[in-house]
Amino acid sequence: MMQPRVLATQVLYQVVYKQQHLKLALQSCCPTDYPPQDKAWVQHVCYQSLRHHQNLNARWQKFITKPLKDHLVGCLLTISLAQKFHLDTPDHAVVNEAVKAARKLKKNWATGLINKVLKLATADADFVAQNESEQYNHPQWWIDLLKKDWPDHWQQILSANNQMPPLWVRSPKPMNPEQGTQYQPLPSAWMLHDKQASTSDAMLAGAYSVQDAAAQYAAWLLAPQPGELILDACAAPGGKSGHLLEMCNDIKLHVLEKDPARLQLVSQNLKRLNLHAERLVAGDASQPKAWFQGTKYDKILLDVPCSAAGVVRRNPDIKVLRQAEHLKPLTQLQQQILSAIAPLLKVGGTLLYATCSVFRSENERQIKKFLKTHSNYEHQTINIKAAENCLYGQQIITGTDQMDGFYYCQLKRKQ
Repeated sequence: MMQPRVLATQVLYQVVYKQQHLKLALQSCCPTDYPPQDKAWVQHVCYQSLRHHQNLNARWQKFITKPLKDHLVGCLLTISLAQKFHLDTPDHAVVNEAVKAARKLKKNWATGLINKVLKLATADADFVAQNESEQYNHPQWWIDLLKKDWPDHWQQILSANNQMPPLWVRSPKPMNPEQGTQYQPLPSAWMLHDKQASTSDAMLAGAYSVQDAAAQYAAWLLAPQPGELILDACAAPGGKSGHLLEMCNDIKLHVLEKDPARLQLVSQNLKRLNLHAERLVAGDASQPKAWFQGTKYDKILLDVPCSAAGVVRRNPDIKVLRQAEHLKPLTQLQQQILSAIAPLLKVGGTLLYATCSVFRSENERQIKKFLKTHSNYEHQTINIKAAENCLYGQQIITGTDQMDGFYYCQLKRKQ
């Protein structure tokens, strides 16, 4: 059986140097029969290694005289220091297990280097971050953009991004207060005390669903009413679809998702909750001619593809995978989808634009650009007390009330 540190090193390498998403890397690297306890440890150390990636790298690089060409060895050093500083592993175990892992990885040449560097780095009480990237564990372009977009909140966002998130669930029925704490503005939102509850029999049986409180505002803002024809566009994995139907099962819900495999995930989630959507559509939101049947919608939920800059604490690999140059094509796609979907709305109907991003270029600036060229739509005021008001819509800042970062803006189609 493969040593957990070896496996963790390989997973981190796949993410950082092969640009594979963390969850996919864990799936592809971990054997199906791998012991659950060891798999959980591998997952935890990889998450922590990515949350604190820039700082951990700087700690071992301080004791390397020239750049390390072997990236796998570098990943092993990062994993090892994550154990020291974020998993409370004793220094001697960090060093000894890393040397053993190097041999298993057929990196015998590096055992002396690993031994020396880790002994120095684990004992280094005088380490000081040399720049903001090492201090805040984000790429510098990301920090600069947040400073510009949110001069009063950028440090809160960065700090929240590096924390382990709480377990929020959505429950259509009141839960036992011993299980969790209810979030007052949203009767469906509960923060559970036991993180194992995310895989409990009750969850699997449909008693509740894992969903951050910030994401639960989508259905609350859209306020589905009996008989309404509603489109949930870009819907996978289906959390918001399920919430709309839980709030009102007399709506006619059309669920749109481009990826057939992810649409199947929506179907599975609705089945688990014993809910029914009138139509599940495998289609591209930017090309409605291929799937739209002609009857316009009373309401549309448009949760567009985005940078996911508001859910980094749940997906720390985003900080490594996302590059500054990715934002421009993303914003172009968002505008294309918004412009294509909006005409499917009835006159007097409501469209809710949503992202799990905190970057203004994906949020209020998209609405500003859209309204300049679509005079038959108007911005409607929404009221999320925990959110910051924007030029258009509102932004939930990551970490506020322990929520993810989320943006919402409501549009109405005029005569």
